[in-house]
Amino acid sequence: MARTVGNPWVVALNSAVVATGVYAMYYISNYVQLPPHLEGAGHWQFLTNLSLLLSQVVFLLGAAAHLFRSQSLFFLKNNIHPIALALECIVTGIYWPLRLMFLHILVKDPKAKLLPLFVDFCLHLFPVIGLAIDYFFFMPKWTILPKFSFGACVGLSGLYWWWLKSIIDFENGGEYPYMFLNVPDELTRIVIFGVVAIFAFALFMTLRYLHTVLVSSEVVNLESKKVQ
Repeated sequence: MARTVGNPWVVALNSAVVATGVYAMYYISNYVQLPPHLEGAGHWQFLTNLSLLLSQVVFLLGAAAHLFRSQSLFFLKNNIHPIALALECIVTGIYWPLRLMFLHILVKDPKAKLLPLFVDFCLHLFPVIGLAIDYFFFMPKWTILPKFSFGACVGLSGLYWWWLKSIIDFENGGEYPYMFLNVPDELTRIVIFGVVAIFAFALFMTLRYLHTVLVSSEVVNLESKKVQ
């Protein structure tokens, strides 16, 4: 697979995932009424939506880089991509097990109406699939160093915590958007955010390693064919 700019398949992939993301955001903005304890903070309190926004930026940069054969846009996109993929892996990895088996840990009212399945896929599945396909088939190995990735994971986890505390009106009945964050004491909540940050870094290292293994195998196979 070509891992340089100018690939029309990447333009098609990125455009398709952007379209599903735009549809999902349109749907939740116009047809999803948040419950009273979440209404005040709005839709941007959810990590899902924030991750989707970052993923949309990555997909748009990728499409533009390949469409216009821009090395600078390709470089910029490739350096934001690891953060987006790690976040989407967290969203997908946490959401679907809780959604399917432990819904009461995710939402306050498990009997409330859920999102239509296609919208659910647009929010919680298609972004991570698109980013993973892009990474393993069309991108060079991430160049961001592990120490910077770890700092980014910790920093973003802390930033999200600050963001929630800034927009949620706890004094008037507001609550954290995910039930597992509504724990009695702040220390436990800090531990949860810390675990998420470590999990994100572990995902980064795992994906980085898998890319090395898979792409190295791909290169070896290509070289073998050339020799034959």
